[in-house]
Amino acid sequence: MNVIRIAGLLGLLWCVLLGATAYVAAQDVYPSRPVRLIVTAAPGGVVDVTARIISQQLTEQIGKQVLVENRTGAGGIIGSGFVAKAAPDGYTLLMATPGFTILPILHKSLPYDPVKDFTAITQITGATQVLIVSPQLKASTLKEFIALAQANPRAYNYGSGGNGSPLHVYSELFSKAAKVSLVHVPFKGGGGESMTALMAGEIQMLFAAIPTAQQMIKAGRVRALAVTTDGKRLSSMPDVPAMSEAGLPGMTINAMYGLVGPAGLPRPVITRLHGEVVKALTVQTVKDRYAAQDAELIGSTPEEYAALIRNEVQRWAEVIKASGMTIESQAGK
Repeated sequence: MNVIRIAGLLGLLWCVLLGATAYVAAQDVYPSRPVRLIVTAAPGGVVDVTARIISQQLTEQIGKQVLVENRTGAGGIIGSGFVAKAAPDGYTLLMATPGFTILPILHKSLPYDPVKDFTAITQITGATQVLIVSPQLKASTLKEFIALAQANPRAYNYGSGGNGSPLHVYSELFSKAAKVSLVHVPFKGGGGESMTALMAGEIQMLFAAIPTAQQMIKAGRVRALAVTTDGKRLSSMPDVPAMSEAGLPGMTINAMYGLVGPAGLPRPVITRLHGEVVKALTVQTVKDRYAAQDAELIGSTPEEYAALIRNEVQRWAEVIKASGMTIESQAGK
């Protein structure tokens, strides 16, 4: 009888343990609450739009809200640092921008490392840049502009969104590849101010995102010389050659926008997020909205994206070192 009772008690205990395990497993299903997607730029810009397109679709797919939260300041350091210090549970993510791989080179006291302190999930999109010049310049092709700049060192200005911004670094890469000496004019207001300056003839050259420049190009207020694709022309700008086609190899720039989380994200969370983003990129409305931004859909694996981040850090480090570019760190301000 005692043996039967003991067996019964053991059986009951086993059922309780199974029930408890099932309950814990159910509680641990990711995601079980809203997810925050940190954006380091102000609302309305390319970064913000990119994040909101994917966040809205992910919300529909996973049944939990993916909330875009704009944490601006210090060129992206504040928002990125916030995510780096967050719990590695998948509920605080970062929309990584082109500046994500540039900041560590310029800011030696950066409070995080883009490789060691983050988990790569996937690159969502890539954004081609277009090199535009003032229509007042006597240069209708890239070769003509380079020849003009080579014949007149430091006679022409280029604009950017500020010291150490992606457009600053892209322009230095161009200067190195084209063997020209140009004068940098930073604008705190970003693309809008520099575009206005270009149209007014205050600067002569600017790298710009396609959606930012396209209307002005069509109106003839700026002139497009080349796009930074890997050799292919864009369907939205079929008359504008790729850099390599125009005679300047080594200028492929596909500004990356991707999803990262804090270091140490559990593999099941990484797998779920990656799978949901890849699925989202197949939805026609999502494809259409990104197409309107002239964004290339990527959906890379976590391993591919991690390798790209490492490579981009190295690439821009070489460009910045060669240019002698420096900037005062704003970390913590």
